[in-house]
Amino acid sequence: MASKIIETDAKGIPLKGPDPGLPFPVFYAVGNTIFGAIGFGVAWFWAYSASKQEVADAKMALVNQYDLGWLYLGILLLKTLQIPLYAMLGVTRGACKVHVPDQHVYKVKGAAGSNLGYVLMDTEGVNGDFNRAQRALHNYCEAFPTVLALYIAASWVFPFEAFVCAVVWAASRIMSASGYKSYADGRMSGMLIGVVALSILQGMIIIVAIKTLMY
Repeated sequence: MASKIIETDAKGIPLKGPDPGLPFPVFYAVGNTIFGAIGFGVAWFWAYSASKQEVADAKMALVNQYDLGWLYLGILLLKTLQIPLYAMLGVTRGACKVHVPDQHVYKVKGAAGSNLGYVLMDTEGVNGDFNRAQRALHNYCEAFPTVLALYIAASWVFPFEAFVCAVVWAASRIMSASGYKSYADGRMSGMLIGVVALSILQGMIIIVAIKTLMY
């Protein structure tokens, strides 16, 4: 599927910026709250179901014994405090009207620079496929450290469930990258599945933090 045509001004900047339908800070806050609630609910009723609580509680007792509940809370905060950064990026992206896959706007310097357009990514043909595939890889790399921290920490208490979530997240990134390579909006293919998987991992972390720091 081809990328949608975006109208631009004489210097190549789109006439309209990306619009999620809500102010970006509200969009990210609401989205993370909703998915966080879903993830916590699934983690509680699946990973910490009645039949698994005894084993999980024994492991969390060790976490509590070594005062490692702070580790789980710290991982949760490291992830949560990324939200203002994404919101800030969204606000500035909307203001300058630059769409993905572009991440920067370059200006030609020199005497004739003011007469030339801005330098943005080529989105057509094989060059466009390459640029979007690069962005998909970078998206993966940007998220990977957070996912790895959540996965390793959650695996101590909920090993199988954390494994399932990690595999689903990785598979969703492959689906997203495949779609992104073809056109910018194609990155949404599989992305929501990955967000849910990541939110469930986060829910496991919240369970451990609550059970070890508040009881």
